[in-house]
Amino acid sequence: MTNKLFSIPKPNPYATLRLFCFPYAGGAPSIFMPWVNDLPAHIELVAVQLPGRGSRLTEPAHTTMQAMIEELMSQQSFFTQKPCIFFGHSLGSRIAYELAYNLFQANSSMPLKIIASGSRAPHLKSNKRPFYDLPHDEFVAELKSLNGTPREILEHTELMELFLPLLRADFEIAECYQAQSNALPIPIDVLYGTDDVDVTPEQIDAWQSLSAAPITKHAFNGDHFFINTCSDKVKSTVIQLSTDL
Repeated sequence: MTNKLFSIPKPNPYATLRLFCFPYAGGAPSIFMPWVNDLPAHIELVAVQLPGRGSRLTEPAHTTMQAMIEELMSQQSFFTQKPCIFFGHSLGSRIAYELAYNLFQANSSMPLKIIASGSRAPHLKSNKRPFYDLPHDEFVAELKSLNGTPREILEHTELMELFLPLLRADFEIAECYQAQSNALPIPIDVLYGTDDVDVTPEQIDAWQSLSAAPITKHAFNGDHFFINTCSDKVKSTVIQLSTDL
């Protein structure tokens, strides 16, 4: 597979299940690379590499969910080639849901389940003031408060100038996109941080409106970026949820 949209660190033509991973705002496929050696032999990890990051750093990042989904749906045949699971964190969870919904609308094969991590249900508006279009210094201050952007980028002027367009574009989608409330005919597992002030219990429970099956919730000690601070536990949970089908 040579498509630039997908990063497959350990290609496995004999895999019977694909785990598609969608990163958070500003995130890249590298987030998921440490998982690959712990996956069972039948699972192939596919990190979704959107423009503006990784090997696509020079491409303009999408600023709307519609444009992002159009690119993803252009590779519909690969998403539906084998049984699969969608995992996403924060904005990645909402991308995973919207892509699954578009596959459903197209009467196409769907993921066996969605594992939604660190995100409010996508049909709910954010309860935070948008900051994607703030002046430079205020925008950077907001990024620092989130603890998701590496310190070496935040404190490096040249790197910040390089990544600012991507970060603004991702947060524009994260803050402005709102899904329709449509229950999908697949289960949804919801992972959340017990100290995450950005996602309320009500916003977590609201994922139930988007699945015809009862959702299952999984708590992790940590804030919004528990995917980093509890990386081993998140990885083992995702692997377990991917094999208990």
